[in-house]
Amino acid sequence: MAQTFDINMTEVIGFTNKLSKLHKSALPLAIRSTLNDASFETKKVIPLFFAKQFTVRKKNFIRSHTGVNKSKNTFNVNQMVAKVGLIKGRSDSGDDLIKQEYGGTIQNRDFIPFKDARVGKNERKLISKKNYVKAQKGKKIYQNNKFRKAAIKAGKGGQVIYDNLLIRIDAIKKNGSRGLFIKSTAIFSYKSGRVVRIKKKPFISLATKLAIPKMPTFYRKNAEFRIKKEMMKYMK
Repeated sequence: MAQTFDINMTEVIGFTNKLSKLHKSALPLAIRSTLNDASFETKKVIPLFFAKQFTVRKKNFIRSHTGVNKSKNTFNVNQMVAKVGLIKGRSDSGDDLIKQEYGGTIQNRDFIPFKDARVGKNERKLISKKNYVKAQKGKKIYQNNKFRKAAIKAGKGGQVIYDNLLIRIDAIKKNGSRGLFIKSTAIFSYKSGRVVRIKKKPFISLATKLAIPKMPTFYRKNAEFRIKKEMMKYMK
């Protein structure tokens, strides 16, 4: 969501007038720095809003998946744009989050984890490494005898897809006259090519709204820096 800053608002127009009377680079440099400061401020508060909207399973996830593109080094104010947001291509999870701002659909969500797939069976934890998806997509087992054969082939710790479930094989033992005992745990629901609809859960736009009101403060800081720097030139 694009946001703009008016350097002629009553709150800061005095600084704009002073900068306009200094070297021609003074005003553009102050504006450029202000845009960059606002972007970095937005990035800093994004984790706060992210935590309100989602279950945070990896502490530094959102910090590592967001970044700032600073305004290019130009003195043309009309070309100055600083951007902050999710880094596209960093991970599949990060790319899916882009859709959370406005809602939408996620394609090919074949596997959806159950609580048992997570560390300590805790919904707030990450998927346990032993439960990472290993089964080949589309290799479904429907009948019990086929399931037993697939379980034996997968072995303890292996995985099979059965009845729209991804199942982890925990143990395989002979059970006397009763035949074979297979202990297993369903860790993911499975549906090939599943499309998941997600509700709107904005967090970047909310962070922006918190940072934008601080722009006059950033502008005053940068203007004072430029004014002081110009004055130092004449004092030498």
